[in-house]
Amino acid sequence: LRTQAELIQREIDTGRASPDEMKRSLAQIARASERAAHMVNQLLSMARAEDAEQALRREPVDLADVAIDTVRDFVPRALERRIDLGYDGVVPDESRLRVQGQPVLLGELVRNLVDNALLYTPAGGVVTVRVVEDPFGQVVVLQVEDTGPGIPPSEREKVFQPFYRSLGSGVEGSGLGLAIVQEIAVRHGADVSIEDARTPTNAQQGPGALFTVRFPMAPQRPVPAQRG
Repeated sequence: LRTQAELIQREIDTGRASPDEMKRSLAQIARASERAAHMVNQLLSMARAEDAEQALRREPVDLADVAIDTVRDFVPRALERRIDLGYDGVVPDESRLRVQGQPVLLGELVRNLVDNALLYTPAGGVVTVRVVEDPFGQVVVLQVEDTGPGIPPSEREKVFQPFYRSLGSGVEGSGLGLAIVQEIAVRHGADVSIEDARTPTNAQQGPGALFTVRFPMAPQRPVPAQRG
């Protein structure tokens, strides 16, 4: 950022900076600033995820509520990128689907999954967030599905390593988002899996990716007995 600012200042001082050149330089500074801010935010998220004391402060969290709020926050970005972003799952306030966890960290997990999906999904694509109950056990399932290039099976373990980036993706990013997701999932006794998307995709775009996080369901509160 400092180098770019010094270059444009030098061009102005020498009288060689045209309006178009200044606009291009300022646009580069803005993009670099946005990338830096994103990196700092993700480093802070990683620090929060690794904070053992914070992870111990837990309460019942409505995961559907967290997911819907996150989708709403990302709608402007999805519209800007011409991506169809939506939520398809249970409605909030169903106590059966609560997760025992740290609300801030669970919000960070969902945000990073949606951010990653939007980052890799091309214009005209679809990103869908779901919260559902696993019919085979006491588990709450969070899914984020996209119609992007997908992740080859050989890389599905590597993408959770900090700063790992898939080769040839051509996408700008810090490589921290999925590492944060994995760290928060582990802190909550959840597991994360990746497979090809189930939603039909354009063959030229790739198979898409489906991230699934399975959380233990929060213990149910006993219903008070009614007096006769």
